[in-house]
Amino acid sequence: MKLIKKIIDRTEVYFKNGVKKYEHSKNSDGLEEWREYDSKGNNIYFKNSNGLEEWREYDSKGNNIYSKDSDGLEEWREYDSIGNKIHFKNSDGEEWGKKDISDVEVEVEVVDIEPFTFKNK
Repeated sequence: MKLIKKIIDRTEVYFKNGVKKYEHSKNSDGLEEWREYDSKGNNIYFKNSNGLEEWREYDSKGNNIYSKDSDGLEEWREYDSIGNKIHFKNSDGEEWGKKDISDVEVEVEVVDIEPFTFKNK
């Protein structure tokens, strides 16, 4: 398998079989960054020249469900069926979540309406 290199906005982008696989960039201050992508285009690995590294995992819908960096910080995320983030937790103790909409009580005002019928044609 051959890698194809393209320069896009001053970033070296490498494609394998037409799919973006790697990126490399260097800014004017000399900071370099490297990224690796899975077959679905998700960024699974990041590294910069300051020594920071990050690894990411995704679910089948492309949602980032787990990440860990070289400083040891880990993060977990959960999503509902339409992709909204509903739970977050990290290794520093931060955690939050949203209640399922079925757990929420809603007051509804009932209004009298005139009955109607459908007519078959």
